[in-house]
Amino acid sequence: MTFAQPRRVDFPSSARSPRLAILRPDNDLLRLLDADHTKARSYSQACRDWPEVKSHLAILLAPADQQDDEGGREPPERIWGLGIVRPAHETDRDRKVVVTRARRLRDLVPFSGLWCVGGERDGALARSLPKSGPVTADADTVFANLRRIAADVDAEVQRLLPLLDDGEGSSHRELRWRDERDALLLFARMAGLDPKDFAPVRDWDRTAARAGFLSGLTGTPVQPMLDDVRGRAADRFSDVGETVTRAFVSRGGRQSYDFEVTSITDRWVVDGGEGSLDAYYYHVDTRTLVVLRYLCPGPNELLSSDVRHSLDDFLGRVHRLPRPAQRSADDYGLLNDPLFLRVHEQVPFTAALHRTSPGAIYPYGQIAAAVSAAAVHGLPRLSTDMLTRHMVPTGFAGLVRDGWFGARDVPFGVALDWVEATVETAGVALVFVDFSSRPRGNGSGIGMRTHGIA
Repeated sequence: MTFAQPRRVDFPSSARSPRLAILRPDNDLLRLLDADHTKARSYSQACRDWPEVKSHLAILLAPADQQDDEGGREPPERIWGLGIVRPAHETDRDRKVVVTRARRLRDLVPFSGLWCVGGERDGALARSLPKSGPVTADADTVFANLRRIAADVDAEVQRLLPLLDDGEGSSHRELRWRDERDALLLFARMAGLDPKDFAPVRDWDRTAARAGFLSGLTGTPVQPMLDDVRGRAADRFSDVGETVTRAFVSRGGRQSYDFEVTSITDRWVVDGGEGSLDAYYYHVDTRTLVVLRYLCPGPNELLSSDVRHSLDDFLGRVHRLPRPAQRSADDYGLLNDPLFLRVHEQVPFTAALHRTSPGAIYPYGQIAAAVSAAAVHGLPRLSTDMLTRHMVPTGFAGLVRDGWFGARDVPFGVALDWVEATVETAGVALVFVDFSSRPRGNGSGIGMRTHGIA
């Protein structure tokens, strides 16, 4: 049987159809999706085989009890609505998926429209469609058929296409903006900002230095380069690539904060190279250093060999941090290593996400131990299953703010040596310098004494 040729379709800028997936949610999930189509909902579905851990255009089928009974015969399947789905982690039997932006269609439309045109049925195409999961065969034809099923279906497709990571939000630079925005939100929380003190994200400027995402905080901006302390990072790296500095200070109301943020982007990244981000938090009073390396996991692994080699290269260039001869009796801490790995879930950048991005934070020591264990057992890659403990961003921010995490008594010049190693190996560094004076969590008052920056 000859299948009718699809009409011309305006595909996304990638010149191919978007990734498609078929889902069979139950009535409870459909009610939740229908109540708030902007909220992400997760559930487990049977298909584990997702070749790409990226967003898919989701075709949501109505449960059997929502189908019309045609004279006692088995009712034809119908499409309930459309949305966006991305696969999450695997379980022993299935895979979690996250659905968002799902809306019901005005009328249930026949599922058979995906493989029938003008009454002509393509049996091979029908058999190629999965019971549940991604459409991996004849996706272009299925997509074309989907758009011609009904006018409101095509309108929904047009609404969702810009939200898929085939369009805006998935480029390497945009994902790096996401990481920079995430670090800024996280470090500002450490410095004492309440989330309500952030201006709407839609007003933030992400165009400075073709990479920066640094403005958007309330408070009175002060001139950068006020003194040698504030200017050293920008001065040191001014000829490396492009540098942007913003300073924010507030002494009014219940909040008190004073910090400066500098973004340093190496020239090869500015010119289009794919760099990654290390974010540095430095508290002046205690000379505390914390470093977050931002990573994006592969579909079923945490660290690829390239990522591990880049990290090894970075660590090989870092100067040894000076350690105090001994800590004072009232000093304390859970972890004195400054390096942590921030591992994101694979979500595209969107300005609607005004909070820190989903993911986990791991101390580098745990990663190093897991890598060694994987090598001993001859494993080709590091699996997230080997990492048994992690921190959520809000809890991590509190532990750093209260002095439990981070290397202390680190001269600022040594911290800049780390930054230089980042720029040489990763390409982009975000340096957050916190000038706020405050006691640490146990009330010891250590944070009240002022150290010079060496």
